[in-house]
Order: sequence, then structure tokens, then C-alpha cells
Amino acid sequence: MSENILKAERLYATHAQVICDNELEKWPELYTQECRYRLISRVNYERNLPMCVILAESRGALIDRVTAIRNTLVYAPRYVTHLVSNVRIVKQDANLLHTRSQFVVYFTQTDGNPRVQLLGRSFDQIDTSQSEWLFAARDVVFDNELVPGSIVHPI
Repeated sequence: MSENILKAERLYATHAQVICDNELEKWPELYTQECRYRLISRVNYERNLPMCVILAESRGALIDRVTAIRNTLVYAPRYVTHLVSNVRIVKQDANLLHTRSQFVVYFTQTDGNPRVQLLGRSFDQIDTSQSEWLFAARDVVFDNELVPGSIVHPI
């Protein structure tokens, strides 16, 4: 397996781990300063419609999201598990990898019954200009028509 795919998979695994381990303060550190993060339905993505569930256009906006989760949002306590698979490099520019993956997110509330929250694909750009690779852009495209519960944590 190429070194690039291994490094990309490591970034995806770290991304899922900080969310699953509720270390959300580490999540923005996995993105460039001038990044874009979108959580968008498949219908809107395929129709090139701008409406999305979450839009952040900088690392500062990601930090604001974490601050809101920790301090202002009211939601039922939950555990989140992300499974990421099929990481692929689609294209490589000088310092940018265009990648994609598939994901499924499960959540368990205090009732103890796990449920699928979201599943879908992500279309990403990874900045490879530094030794520590970072996401420059993520389009997280979910297939669900309805989303059970609320979307609190990043995907």
C-alpha cells in the first residue's frame, strides 16, 4: 500500500477517534486555518444546492462549533461511534490530495439502544504541504432522508 494512502487513512482514523472519544477540542486541529467543512444531504449535494446542515468556512468556525457543543447546545447525552472505510485517493495535485471515503455513524443515548444516525460518503481535500497532513475541505454527504435524533457532533 502506498505511503500516501496510509497517511490519509491515519488522518481519517484520527478524525473519527477524537469524535468517538469525545475529545472534540482536538477536532479543529485536524483542519487547515482556511478550511471548509460541510455536512450536506445527498439530494442537495447532487443538485448542487447550497443548503447544508453544518457549514464552517475556517478553523475558527470549527472551534466555535465545539464551544457551542460544550457550552450552549442542549441535547440528550449520547455516545457516538464512527466507522470509516474505503478511503481512496482520487487525484493528487502538488500539495493537495483529493480523497473520498464511506462512513456510518452510530449513536447510543441513555436508553442504551444503538441506532444508525447517518451513513454516506465524504469528498475531501487533504493538505500535504506540511509533515502533519490536515483536511483543507470536507464535504460529508449523508444518504438518510430523515436523521434520527439531532446532529450534535461533527461527522
